[in-house]
Amino acid sequence: MSGSFKDLINKKRGYDELAKKEEEFEERRKSFVNRFWLPPEGNTKIIFLDDDPPIIEEHQLKIGGDWRNWLTCLRLIGEACPICDVLEDTPYTVGFYTVIDTAVWTDKKGNEHRNEKKLFPAKFKALQMLRRLSEKRGSLVGCCFDVYRSSKDAFNTGDVFDFEGKLDMEQIKKLNEDIEPFDYAEVLAPKTPAEIKELLQKNAEKMGGVDFSEYEKEDDEVKF
Repeated sequence: MSGSFKDLINKKRGYDELAKKEEEFEERRKSFVNRFWLPPEGNTKIIFLDDDPPIIEEHQLKIGGDWRNWLTCLRLIGEACPICDVLEDTPYTVGFYTVIDTAVWTDKKGNEHRNEKKLFPAKFKALQMLRRLSEKRGSLVGCCFDVYRSSKDAFNTGDVFDFEGKLDMEQIKKLNEDIEPFDYAEVLAPKTPAEIKELLQKNAEKMGGVDFSEYEKEDDEVKF
């Protein structure tokens, strides 16, 4: 056993270390927001809790084979963005809604889940489609749609929306008492340049090796 690893193990002994891990887990749990998506040829019924979505520019990164890494582009708030500048990743336009997903599923512990509140991310063409549906129905609030994703190339939030009817808030509460739309300012809050740099440096090997050593020189106003 190498000395450095032995020292590391000795530092991580005891229940204080467990308490730190519990705190980290709790913070991740609190900040976790389930995003709606459908597999190809999948379908479910969803109910919209709001309309007039906030629209931002966002990055989605693949880290260690996992695509569930969404980061609001810092250029949205007038900051230099390491993801744009170093990874040369172009952000995409996306708007957000809050929906109730009526799908029923069972987790690994055997617990059944249904009528979950989820964040519905709609990219540009999906936003255009939902705008037309909103105009047709007067508002998306309370609208129930049977949503179908016709192929792997279709929007991952579904491309076929069959209107099933409109529910009022009391009817929706019978499905899920939490009908308050997400606090988008909190859910979509951008990380700082330093936080993004730390995330990417920590996962550089998983992303094929990314060198951030020159980034500080690209914008004198950005200090890490």
